[in-house]
Amino acid sequence: MQTLWAFLTEEEGQSLVEFALLFLFIAVVAALALPGVRQRILNAFRIGGQKMDEATGAASGGD
Repeated sequence: MQTLWAFLTEEEGQSLVEFALLFLFIAVVAALALPGVRQRILNAFRIGGQKMDEATGAASGGD
């Protein structure tokens, strides 16, 4: 936890990629820990994939 605090309070050295990776890590931990969050993430990708298929005329293999 102290390493995370040092990273967040450091004034230089962070890039947007580092913050994106940190956000991704937090999202993955939340998805694994909370069943409701995990299901919402899966549903979002399923719905997003279907909408992308409709827009492009492609098939991603989702139901």
